[in-house]
Amino acid sequence: MIDIRRIVAMFKAHPRKMNKSNPLRQYYRPLVLLDGMDEGQIRCYIVTEECIYASPITLETIIGRYKRLFSAKGPVQRL
Repeated sequence: MIDIRRIVAMFKAHPRKMNKSNPLRQYYRPLVLLDGMDEGQIRCYIVTEECIYASPITLETIIGRYKRLFSAKGPVQRL
């Protein structure tokens, strides 16, 4: 989990351009692959001040989870 206050930006990973010149790789921050994944599984990038995280979860899913957790009604409680 990444503290939301540390997030600078989030980007979709373009599957056809990942193996070519990736514009995010030009930044001088380390790339951290989450959950022991390989580079072929990257769906989005999360940029912080310290590094760039590569996630196997799509950007749409991350945003949807954020909205559910922090909606006006509060977090969903399960029985």
